[in-house]
Amino acid sequence: MAITVDDIARADALADAMRHQVSPFFTRTPQAQDASCPWHLVTLAPEGTQERAAVAWIVANAIMRHRSGRSTAYDLWRTAVATGKPLDQVGVSRVSVCVKPVFGLPTNPSNAADHVPGHVGEWLWYLFMREEDTSGRTVAFLEPPSWSVTEGGGDGFVVHRLAGEPDASLLFRLWEIKKFTGTGSVSGTITDAASQLKDRGLEYLAKLCSSHADEPGDVGQLMSQLVELWIQADPSGGAGVSVSTNTASLPKRSAFTQVSNYLPDHRHPGQLQGLIVAVQDFAKFADLVKEHLWSAL
Repeated sequence: MAITVDDIARADALADAMRHQVSPFFTRTPQAQDASCPWHLVTLAPEGTQERAAVAWIVANAIMRHRSGRSTAYDLWRTAVATGKPLDQVGVSRVSVCVKPVFGLPTNPSNAADHVPGHVGEWLWYLFMREEDTSGRTVAFLEPPSWSVTEGGGDGFVVHRLAGEPDASLLFRLWEIKKFTGTGSVSGTITDAASQLKDRGLEYLAKLCSSHADEPGDVGQLMSQLVELWIQADPSGGAGVSVSTNTASLPKRSAFTQVSNYLPDHRHPGQLQGLIVAVQDFAKFADLVKEHLWSAL
């Protein structure tokens, strides 16, 4: 069933009430906090709920706002979906170029069924990191998801600044973000992500060093040292694995025990982290995000 203007209005009102943050809609539960790779389970309300619709709308907004940059594309898209008034030919061209990568277009949908869920999973991770309520630290740098799920490089990278430290120390974490929309256990997906961090983590960090060579201040200084700090397994560095999946595939407490086997030098508390984002029929939820993006076209 097509998304209507009334659907958008209800989702937007609920999103506004939560300051367009996704975190308030999820239930977060710490798991295995005494393990080598502690993790959190975050779950969303079931299919058909207003909360689920609001989260999909928030994610679509974040994607479109990021891809539009400082151009008019976001405002054109937002006005069209909120009013139901069709875009003119120029507006369609301007919005389409932002939507087409990963999501395809209503007239030319993507034939890669796994790309949309994978990309939506990356955006959920990004929004969780941006909104994270962590006492004693703030986000100093957060790499947004790329336009393509097939681009080379790491999926997620965040730098935190520790409060109260004499030198305002910085910590970085390189994340591998996967989706699992099949049946059974997510353990194999977690293992694949950990193996990828082991085999290609240095390459991903080297790319970040190059891409952000001109970052100012202490963040720029950290960027220049990422590879060396990773090789040394310095306490300032670390890694994380995030998996977006269906609620039917929830893991057991020991889900992330294998991560430390692939990154054995990262022994300091907090250097390894895990995240499971559980949504009923995750692929269908990702399609709802896509429908929001398409609704102006």
